[in-house]
Amino acid sequence: MQQLNDFWLRQVDSGRIVGGVLLLAEAGELRYASACGWADREAQRPMQRDTAMRLASLSKLLTSIAVLHLCETGVLDLNGPVSDWLGYFRPRLTDGREAVITLRQLLCHTAGLGYGFELAPGNAYQRARVSDGLDDPSHSLQDNLQRLAQLPLLFEPGTAWRYSLGTDVLGAVIEVACGLDLAEAINRYVTGPLQMRSTGFTACDSLARAYKDAPTLPQPISDHDRLPLDGGVALLSARRAFNRQAYASAGAGLVGTADDYLRLLECLRLGGAPLLSPVSCALLTANALGELPMTSRGAGWGFGLGPAVLLDPVAAGQPQGAGSWGWCGLYGCHYWVDPQAQRSLVVLTNTAVAGAWGELADGIVQHIY
Repeated sequence: MQQLNDFWLRQVDSGRIVGGVLLLAEAGELRYASACGWADREAQRPMQRDTAMRLASLSKLLTSIAVLHLCETGVLDLNGPVSDWLGYFRPRLTDGREAVITLRQLLCHTAGLGYGFELAPGNAYQRARVSDGLDDPSHSLQDNLQRLAQLPLLFEPGTAWRYSLGTDVLGAVIEVACGLDLAEAINRYVTGPLQMRSTGFTACDSLARAYKDAPTLPQPISDHDRLPLDGGVALLSARRAFNRQAYASAGAGLVGTADDYLRLLECLRLGGAPLLSPVSCALLTANALGELPMTSRGAGWGFGLGPAVLLDPVAAGQPQGAGSWGWCGLYGCHYWVDPQAQRSLVVLTNTAVAGAWGELADGIVQHIY
């Protein structure tokens, strides 16, 4: 724990991470908890343990739980076509054929969709002004998905894995299926039962300021910003979280605290109650790709119905146990759970992307193991 603490403080003291909260639980006991750095560097507002941060793709896990709950109760069918619920969402392949996309394929990102920020700049998604859920568009969720549906699929559904806007499509399915807006549905099926009172789609007073990596020190993210990534560019907006008119992005729109998220991880590690049955919880965190490779992670990795899943630690070069699962969020957050070691880790920072992957995330794993 001392080594972990020293490494974490060095990362923040260096300025590469503006501020963050790190929580590590083992066998249900909180072994390490630290909040350090700045929630707002320019205003000299310190990071606190209850500071909320933009969860970005950590939102996806909550959406997956809501979908699986609706499947348990017979409202949705994992293997049913999305067009049963969204009649307008009928994207076609490059040869013009209409493809059948199932809810399961949307959950595990094998639907043939993508993200604009993972494609070369000036791609079809960005030309059509399809939002990735991270900027502050003026159009609605339905309008966004209608734009997406007009673009050709990147591959035949079920034949490959590609990280995608599929979770945002599922957000629209949830709204139609249960007759609630997405914020109400997530509260009813996920955050409410676990008393995750600081997690939602609109910003609270404690929300940290967002920053992006820069050659010297991280710079504040503006209301209309761009973040270069490997091979693509993410369009970001710091004000989206405060805009109550912005649609709720099921894949990237939540804000929340580390303690709330750790409560969720521990719930799933212990079998899913009261949110999911043990069967649904196992589906969520087991590999759903079969023999399909998860190309972006390389050998030894698969993907479940929400998180990535470590299948072969040796092939992946990872010290965690087989069956470990986790994911990251572009705004600077990541989590993982190792069921064998009974460990759950959540790291929420306000620094994109240094808090999500790379030196910080890799170093934390090395020091813990």
